Amino acid sequence: MDLIHPIYLDVPMMVSFAAAIQGGLSFGSELTQEKETNKSSSGKLAGKFGLSNLFSNLFDVTAEADIAGTVAGRNQEIRHELKSHTEASIAILLYNELRRNKEYLIQPSNIIPLTNINAGSLVEVAGTLEKNAVDAIIDYIDAVNILSNLAIQPSSPTSAQPKQLSNKKMAEKLQPPKQNDLERIKETLVRDRQRTPISSAILRCKEPSGINVIITLRTANLRDLTLTELHKNSVRVVGKVTRIIDENQSMSTFENYGMALVTPETAETVFAGITASKGMVTEFSEVQIRGPALQILPLMIFV
Repeated sequence: MDLIHPIYLDVPMMVSFAAAIQGGLSFGSELTQEKETNKSSSGKLAGKFGLSNLFSNLFDVTAEADIAGTVAGRNQEIRHELKSHTEASIAILLYNELRRNKEYLIQPSNIIPLTNINAGSLVEVAGTLEKNAVDAIIDYIDAVNILSNLAIQPSSPTSAQPKQLSNKKMAEKLQPPKQNDLERIKETLVRDRQRTPISSAILRCKEPSGINVIITLRTANLRDLTLTELHKNSVRVVGKVTRIIDENQSMSTFENYGMALVTPETAETVFAGITASKGMVTEFSEVQIRGPALQILPLMIFV
């Protein structure tokens, strides 16, 4: 069994697949074990009893008998044992079941089998995941703001020491010329990102090599640190193919954002202007991906 560590899970889709494969699935089960101790005592009961009305018409008799019996006392001990699945444990079981049954999961070793893959196929690919350009620009503006707030400002021009002045000059080099404009741009991009339930990322595939994959993430499944955990890390992705991009086609890496309506050339120019700050390491992915490529709705992303 491969003990994978899921970072991103689409729980409803995962549970549905696991239930379909295994003929049903429960998150928990309960085992009850009973232990009984009997303590018996004997006794005698004497009394009279008569026949029923049906027989009383025939016989006018009564009977008397001694009834011997046993009175039992019982001590009962009940132990409850609960077993439950976590979302991660279901992902581990499902992944191993998919690997055992090759009919369910396609694991292409090179780019050639991808030509035969149709939309709706369940595939596994591996590579390095990157945030899309818009998400990277938002992170960049946050970093600029942090560095600007860390800059040491002199208490007054007359009392400033040479070292403080030197720090101020360094801060001026790091700080973009229009800080308020950067904050406004960031707020606009964040609003654009929040208006859609989808956030895309790019997977630079190593298995199979020579292809890029657009990973369509549901924001409802993203924790606060999910994208940070995934960014620039080597991961494996199992998911459903939703689109196939041929060699003569292309698609935006942030297709669900409003910024996708801007031409790629304009977007690249705007992003390059935002990140033109001295002393800052600037890097954001391309705004357009050309085929051959796949778009995948991930079932799970793991290491």
